[in-house]
Amino acid sequence: MRSIRAPIGKRLGLDLLLIASIAAVLTTVHVLVPSPLREQLALRPADPQWYTLQTAAYIHASFDHLQANLIGYLLAVSYAYWLCLYLERRQWFWQTTIGLLVITPVVVNSANVVLYGTYLPDIDGVARGFSGVVAAFAGFLLVGFLAAIREAHTAQLAQAVGVGLILLLLLLIDTVYARTVRPIVAGLVAFGVCVQAAPLLYHRDWDTVIHARSREQLLFQIAGASFIVLILTILTLQMFPAELVLDNAFVNIFAHGIGFIFGLVLSSVTSLYPE
Repeated sequence: MRSIRAPIGKRLGLDLLLIASIAAVLTTVHVLVPSPLREQLALRPADPQWYTLQTAAYIHASFDHLQANLIGYLLAVSYAYWLCLYLERRQWFWQTTIGLLVITPVVVNSANVVLYGTYLPDIDGVARGFSGVVAAFAGFLLVGFLAAIREAHTAQLAQAVGVGLILLLLLLIDTVYARTVRPIVAGLVAFGVCVQAAPLLYHRDWDTVIHARSREQLLFQIAGASFIVLILTILTLQMFPAELVLDNAFVNIFAHGIGFIFGLVLSSVTSLYPE
């Protein structure tokens, strides 16, 4: 397993400053931009203005709304950055990050216009907030995690972990809204995980894998992987909360799902470009 070689000096500091600057921009907009102007920059799906497809993502209804999105963003982006350092793919990180910040709001808010216009035409709601972009960074984090597994082990293991993790996260979402673990859903997820794991357990020589790495390397990999799974679990619960109405506002889980899928797709595409 390769060690993480961080960019030296100014480059590392600049990266961290740029990552933090997004949080600073969101906070500044909420604090300094007058409320009437923020209302104009929010998206009204029943009567959308073209510019609000972009600006609505950077507007928040309340400080609590902003705070929740900042926490999710910093969790997702910091660990995605750490994985890109491990992979020595700093350029991939910034290509994907810029794409997520610029394109995701348009994709998510366009989907909001279609959703409200098709299924909820009589509702005069307002869509705003950075949560769709946060969901996209969660998708980027998952792709980065699988890329790190592929780098340290094999593509087959990365595929098995990816499919298994997505199935388990779907089970978590189902449990949140069903308020219980449904046996049929849990059974299907268990079957899917077993299908992915069986070839690995049957064909792979795990003794060779274990002896090829030091105890410290194995413990570091297991601890790092477990922590990233924990972060993905926290982000999933944030994107798909049990209560869909918070502070008299509807939590748009549809937009979160679109954002997550877009993050998966965009980061997978940008990963194909060489450094």
